Amino acid sequence: MQRFVFVLEQTLGHVAHSRNLTRALGRRTDIEATVIPVPFPPSDRLQTLPGLRNWSLRASRVARAGLGRRLAQGPVDAVFIHTQVAAFLASRIMHRVPTVVSLDATPVNFDAVGEAYGHARQPWLVESVKRSVTRHALMPAAALVTWCDWAKRSLVDDYGFPAGRIHTIHPGVDLDLFVPPSGTRRSGPIRLLFVGGDFARKGGPELLEALAELRGEVEADIVTPQQPTAPAGARFRHHAGLQPQSPALLELYRNADVFVLPARGDCFPQAIAEAMACGLPVISSAVGAIDEMIHDGANGFLVRPGSTTDLVRAVRTLAGDPSLRRRMGEAGQRLARSRHDAIANANRIFDLLSAVATGERATDPRRSAVPSKA
Repeated sequence: MQRFVFVLEQTLGHVAHSRNLTRALGRRTDIEATVIPVPFPPSDRLQTLPGLRNWSLRASRVARAGLGRRLAQGPVDAVFIHTQVAAFLASRIMHRVPTVVSLDATPVNFDAVGEAYGHARQPWLVESVKRSVTRHALMPAAALVTWCDWAKRSLVDDYGFPAGRIHTIHPGVDLDLFVPPSGTRRSGPIRLLFVGGDFARKGGPELLEALAELRGEVEADIVTPQQPTAPAGARFRHHAGLQPQSPALLELYRNADVFVLPARGDCFPQAIAEAMACGLPVISSAVGAIDEMIHDGANGFLVRPGSTTDLVRAVRTLAGDPSLRRRMGEAGQRLARSRHDAIANANRIFDLLSAVATGERATDPRRSAVPSKA
């Protein structure tokens, strides 16, 4: 029995990733797991480290305290920390216990899309210190996991980590939950689905403009906490308060014809992987690592960020061609099953932890035979 500790950030899309990892752990009989959630804590009086936000420091404190309590109870074989913001104060623990640190994007990646987040690059000296702090925090890790190749390239090119220490493992989606509809399509206009916590950054305003131009040609379900301001002619239903993987959200995926996320800035949005698993063609934009998920013309269309014209054209193309929607949806579903299976990818993480725990060279393990409780 291997004893692993999982320190898991609980913000935005990381919530679903945490749930998927926990669900995968429930299927293993060979792992004794301790899960330490890192929720967004209330503000305190801590000052930031150079170039780091208060959230990074507070999350690191929560993570280090939780790890300290668990290690006081007895030895563990390996630790998994997601994300890097929870790892900044854990370097001493990493020197004692083999640790894998996981991240969706590096700070340099974030800088590249930061304008859409309201984030601006700092002066050169601050950015240099920020890179140094990040490199120092991650250096003691036995291995690094990135959600996408975009982040892996940044770790190599911007931070000087050897590629052999870095393993791209997509967070994935639960393929038992996210499935295509079993029945035939209902009649009426095609239905678009938008799922985004940050309505503006995810391209919500552009979608509303496109809906106004399209008028009665399509209808849409918009899942976001904010109340959208409806332009004349836009036809949509607003859904607030839906939780990740909730039955109501799953039902919206299964009733949709096309998934639309014309993001102004993003990293590796899991809503796209969820849509692909449900057999939906996807319209999105080539920002962050989205082009690793959407292959333009194969399983969806990539539009220019902020371009309502591109968005309307893509929607009309799919609305007028049911066979194209079907082919793109099937291509996306195949990709979801081959690369975005949350249970299979979680098992790759568990195999990586086993490798670093025994001092083996971590060689990006693939799916292996897994003892199951079922």
